[in-house]
Amino acid sequence: MTNQNSSLGNAVKTRRNDVGCLLLIAFLICARICVAQTPLIRFVDEGGKTVAEVHARFHSGSLYLPVEILRRAFDADLKQQYTSLTQKFVLNLKGKQINLHIGSSSVTTDEDGGTILLSHPPRIIDGKRMLPLNFFTKLLPQLYNVEVFYNAPLQTIHITEKSAHLPNFPSPSPSREHEEFLFVLDPGHGGSDTGCRGNTGVLEKDVVLDLAKRIRKLCQQNDIRVQLTREADVERRPIERVRIANQNQAQLFLSLHCNASFSPNAQGIHIYINNPMGELRSKTATRSSNQTSGRRAIKVLAQDDFLLQSREFAAMLQEQFAAIAPSPVSLMEVPLVTLSNVYMPTILIEIGYLSNAADEARLVDAENLTSMAMAIFRAVQRYVTAFNSEEGTIKGK
Repeated sequence: MTNQNSSLGNAVKTRRNDVGCLLLIAFLICARICVAQTPLIRFVDEGGKTVAEVHARFHSGSLYLPVEILRRAFDADLKQQYTSLTQKFVLNLKGKQINLHIGSSSVTTDEDGGTILLSHPPRIIDGKRMLPLNFFTKLLPQLYNVEVFYNAPLQTIHITEKSAHLPNFPSPSPSREHEEFLFVLDPGHGGSDTGCRGNTGVLEKDVVLDLAKRIRKLCQQNDIRVQLTREADVERRPIERVRIANQNQAQLFLSLHCNASFSPNAQGIHIYINNPMGELRSKTATRSSNQTSGRRAIKVLAQDDFLLQSREFAAMLQEQFAAIAPSPVSLMEVPLVTLSNVYMPTILIEIGYLSNAADEARLVDAENLTSMAMAIFRAVQRYVTAFNSEEGTIKGK
């Protein structure tokens, strides 16, 4: 009888333990769901510095952020009025009045009386007035001189001042120095040359072509002439890519690639400057003075004549990527044999490791690719502006 009681007691204890474990698991799952529903969103400036953080909420298929984040991330003098009876609230944001209604996607401003339609309406969630992500990414750029980009994988929102409009390009002339700027974009591989392959089967040739087309679109929208070495899934030999750039007398060449490694931990963006001498540089881009004064006065045009300009552009790329990259962006000078006969500033960038799960996820994410395209476009835009400026440091060796 004693043994039976003991066995019964052990069974009860075991069942209680099982129930306790199930309750603990259920609690952890609920906690995890709650955390997932309140992601921490970072607002960052152009240099990648975090200016504000806030917990957001998912509701009806959209990310929502509290109105108060505007005060910390956009306008410290934000003023707002709310009428509970009509559920109307007014924002006085950087000198403009914005009229909103809870539950309505229509937004009006007192400046021109126009209506802006959001994809999701403002809501009250947990007692707080919340704005949909679309308010930041669509409305703010329409009303203010800012660009706003949301990077979903990194959960960051970038609010930066729009770049100044580029100056008018002079008419082409026989002198290279005064030709209209042409940017050649080289998406690597293509056709039977697939490049590296990710764990999910994504191919390097497809990723870089997608990115190249996004960059081209941004350049064309801002009057920067751009030419791709391939516009479809076709194979291009290195000599063909070089010929496209040289025969069109381009002023800048950027080759896009992905990376791969036997180690799944290798990750990050790498920028390579084509230095025929093979000089290795630190990870921080530096500007260099002209060190070619001892050369012959007359010589055949070669890649090292453009080393200073390549360094300038690489530094601009590194600065732009610092705002969106999850890890430091490395920069190195190496001989790029296949591009040694490109007679213009030349950069090769490996945008991430397809052999790394986190990098691969970013490289197949459309929003992240758009952010990367914008980073490269901004660097190109700065380079073009300097190239066309009499006070710029780009012209000359």
